[in-house]
Amino acid sequence: MIKIIIFSDSFKHFEESIKEYEKRLVKDIEVIKLKPSKRKEISEIILEETKDLKEKLEKTKWFKILLYISGEQLSTERFLELIEKQSQNFWNIVFIIGWAYWVELEMIKNLIDFKLSFSNMIFPHNMAYLILLEQIYRIITIKKWSSYHH
Repeated sequence: MIKIIIFSDSFKHFEESIKEYEKRLVKDIEVIKLKPSKRKEISEIILEETKDLKEKLEKTKWFKILLYISGEQLSTERFLELIEKQSQNFWNIVFIIGWAYWVELEMIKNLIDFKLSFSNMIFPHNMAYLILLEQIYRIITIKKWSSYHH
């Protein structure tokens, strides 16, 4: 099973597209929404949210992929290979999507198995979520020989 951890209150800017992919992937993914911090200071927000994430990750034996701007960029085919390979070793694969002020990487780096980047560009976390959903859907259709990928 593929799981996605995201800190978000809503997906209002991309809601229609996100709902469409979530509907298509309902049997293939589980979304774990964590509430963003309500603190005022950026450093406190980063610390609180990273602690919440760390607590969640420490309880799992999942293969953990952090979406991170300096992570490795993969083609869709290589992305599929990564997921298929890790699915042989892990029951669950989890993607972690950043939030407004990102994460204190030093606190969780020993819990992360792979860092993935979609681009050198920075995207809003909800857009990154939409891109991730689309790529997951795409690799599933590739495995099924569906015409979606072509």
